[in-house]
Amino acid sequence: MPPFPPAAPKSKAPLVIGLVAALLVLCLLGICAVGVRAAMVYNSARESPGGSAGVAQPGPLRTTPPPPSVGDTYSPPEPIPTTSAPAPLPARIGQCVSVSATGSFQGIGNCNGTMGTYRVVSVDAAQNACADPRSAYTTANGYRLCLELHLVRNRCYRFPNGNGWVVGAPKCKAKGTVHVIDIVPGASNGDRCTRDYRWNRWYRFTNPTVVYCVMKY
Repeated sequence: MPPFPPAAPKSKAPLVIGLVAALLVLCLLGICAVGVRAAMVYNSARESPGGSAGVAQPGPLRTTPPPPSVGDTYSPPEPIPTTSAPAPLPARIGQCVSVSATGSFQGIGNCNGTMGTYRVVSVDAAQNACADPRSAYTTANGYRLCLELHLVRNRCYRFPNGNGWVVGAPKCKAKGTVHVIDIVPGASNGDRCTRDYRWNRWYRFTNPTVVYCVMKY
């Protein structure tokens, strides 16, 4: 009898179709992604050098800065020294100023006799002393103003009784005022006063030394 023909090879088509159908069912059930992920993890584990199936876990995240090392301490900067600006000068040397009958500084006047009876000879910010200790002085804005008497011929003033301050007369020829008729620098009495005009009294002042020949009312 002739030999039996060889058996036909089994077809794999039904198996492939079955796998595809199963995969479709899993995807429809929402676990397709899980299965795919599991397969990827499994393949990755098989391909790793050690063949380990474990999955590396991320290390701990640092959420706070590391503590400072020894010596890393904060030191505030040194404060910058500040100095206050000096007060403005109340008057300059050579200017004439007005004072009250008690010697209080009233402000800058002028040297023509309309306002201002003393001339500034020095200004001392430390308020220590005048160059000439006999100088009259007043204070203003933290300064000592060293003064000398400065009167003008034909102007009217009020002289103090004894020691005191000379001030301008608000009205000439008023009772108690004096009208300056003549000025004699360096004199010691009224001998050198003018004879051309009438006067009835003379006053001698020092620092500077001067005689004022006046008509007193």
